[in-house]
Amino acid sequence: MNRPPTGVPALVPARQARVPAQQLWAGLPEPFARTVFPVGEEPFASLFYRPASRSGVIDASALPPGFGYQLAWWLHSLFVLGERVPAAPLRFWIATVAEVNRQREQRGGPAAGSFLDLPAGEWLTAGRAAYARWHGELPPASYGHTYEPVLHRLHAALVARCEPAEWWRAEVWDPLHDRRIPQREHEPHGARVSFTDVPQRWLAEGMRWFLAVGLQTGAHVWSSLPSYRTQLGTYFAEYCVLRGIDTPVLCADPPAELRAVMLGYLDYLRSRPAIRPGRSPGLAAQTVGSSQAILARFYGFMLDHQAEAAQILAEPRWLGLTEAHGRLWRRGELAHRRKSGRAGPATRYLEPAVLSRITARLDILAAPRDQTCAVEVEGRSVRIAGFDDPQAMRAYLLAMLTGRRINEILLMDYEPIEPLIGADAASGADPDAFVARLRYQQTKIDGAPNRILVEQAVVNIVREQQAWLHDQLAGEGTGQDRAAPPRYLFIAAKRNRQGQRPYSRNTLNHRLGVLAHALQLKDSAGAIVEFQKTHALRHTKATELINAGVPLHVVQRYLGHRSPEMTMHYAATLDQTHEREFLRLARVGRDGRPLELDPRDIYDMAQLDRRTDRILPNGVCLLPPAKSCDKGNACARCEFFATDRSHLPDHREQLAATTALIQARRAQHLERTGEPMSEGNVWLAARLAEVRSLQLIIAALERGSDGQVMRATGAPARVAPGHPEPITIDTRRWRRHEPEP
Repeated sequence: MNRPPTGVPALVPARQARVPAQQLWAGLPEPFARTVFPVGEEPFASLFYRPASRSGVIDASALPPGFGYQLAWWLHSLFVLGERVPAAPLRFWIATVAEVNRQREQRGGPAAGSFLDLPAGEWLTAGRAAYARWHGELPPASYGHTYEPVLHRLHAALVARCEPAEWWRAEVWDPLHDRRIPQREHEPHGARVSFTDVPQRWLAEGMRWFLAVGLQTGAHVWSSLPSYRTQLGTYFAEYCVLRGIDTPVLCADPPAELRAVMLGYLDYLRSRPAIRPGRSPGLAAQTVGSSQAILARFYGFMLDHQAEAAQILAEPRWLGLTEAHGRLWRRGELAHRRKSGRAGPATRYLEPAVLSRITARLDILAAPRDQTCAVEVEGRSVRIAGFDDPQAMRAYLLAMLTGRRINEILLMDYEPIEPLIGADAASGADPDAFVARLRYQQTKIDGAPNRILVEQAVVNIVREQQAWLHDQLAGEGTGQDRAAPPRYLFIAAKRNRQGQRPYSRNTLNHRLGVLAHALQLKDSAGAIVEFQKTHALRHTKATELINAGVPLHVVQRYLGHRSPEMTMHYAATLDQTHEREFLRLARVGRDGRPLELDPRDIYDMAQLDRRTDRILPNGVCLLPPAKSCDKGNACARCEFFATDRSHLPDHREQLAATTALIQARRAQHLERTGEPMSEGNVWLAARLAEVRSLQLIIAALERGSDGQVMRATGAPARVAPGHPEPITIDTRRWRRHEPEP
């Protein structure tokens, strides 16, 4: 095998069917078929941003022709997609190419003829070395996010266009420039996914194949890939380096040693610091559980397809997987991905007073950066600079008013409002009345509803955002026809000249996080309100609907859920709702006498928030939770039975049915035996006792007053605050369901 001279990086061998640079050049329109690009002239003036000089040029004419052809093709592709690129980094990389080729020729190596002749990593290394030689110092931190991303974008786009290999073999997946990558029509996360930093080749290639098959079969969606990349390519790869593991089998004797390896990985996850500074010192329990589950899915897939993996990936060591790799974790070892108990969801509910304070400060998001707003933080006056981002303000307001997931808001079409037949938005009627339908992108649950009724306030925010977009895009000065509206209602601010890319959820969360940290808003319990967690708005809207008595199936339809179990997860957000509705009812016992127990005591004693078997069709069972019932359905004659005025129709219906049953049985007995049924008959005695209990219950409920609780002596007990109107307890509200996975 011929090797290049020492110190000269090897050129990437050109694949047999690689698209030549000359072919890229041949398909370019006239303005772009050049190797010298004037920065200040159209269409390049709208393509480059932050140029050092509007009168300068980007000159690649001195490089081998392949570089100029590829650069011209890339700039044209950016122009078509509506993206932009800074001019200074391009000049830097053109100079770096010239320096690399000069050094290669001095060392006796071949000159690079195109950007694809070296891997992206080699170009990045050469760029840092060139910067250090020219400036006499190492590149600063700004270099990494100013110069290197441009090279990454250029190289990844060329690989996607010119390399004939399967798209999943690329080290960087860029769906914006590689249309072969499967994606949904509206994808929440459109960023690139890079595998270049995964140190183990077997792991990087296995990950790419595993995720590619998942995308092609629908087992994965693009928005889930960043999580898989982090869990496998960062956390698990770090652990393998730490333990010296460099084989897909993970150990020499899997049946005997794999358990220890996995338990060690679990310990590593629990002790590893969080990636993002400023958060909890370690990984959250949900992140640990996700890492375990993703690793189990990965190895389960590779075990099921180990022969294919060995052949496709040219890695025979995958054949060494055993049944032990199909069961990495045993019962009880998988970390809880959601906190148990009912305290967790309650923290996602934003109190009305908190929402009011948040709304009053959202104008800071829209204020210009050179303007400061005076606010009071913990008793002192401070000034907070504006964010110059009115889109963030309007997106948050829409999420607050509608309860949509934030991606459903950010991915809405430019015109999401549909007319509501019979509604007149300009009539000046009730501001809370529904006037239109809002169509949003259902990105989480296929087949779920994607339209809701909305008030005039929602329509106004949408129209305001549309007017702002019109002004922004008209002011771009590109000379292009702006008759066609952008694709989305909320658009990305950078690299989005034609408005075809949506506003990023990460950008919104960052803005809100900075604002939340500055405001330090607190709830009634004194806890800091993290309102940057926008899903709390969804829980808040659902809680408001449920507490207002909206039927469960209506709330389910509004939230876009496929099952009531998913909706019931939100019903648990306010535990006090259970007690408040229970306290609105006056209870009487089996003999019609008011109970001597206060409703609050009944609620606590019966543990109605946890015991659904204590909720009866016509009342409630006061049997202590530790005991079980042995009386069948004889509730009306049971000393533990309690009911209220809301069940009067049920008791009357039961009394009529029981009386009719007694008459029918007596007639049958007389016809069969020739003698009337005596009141000593066991069956008749039980039914007559039931009738007497029902008569007493009905009479007492008819005499009683709403909201009043009577002791056994007849003295009135305490009254529920506010004397609310009696309602029927919806027993479904006490059923406990596991939250949606």
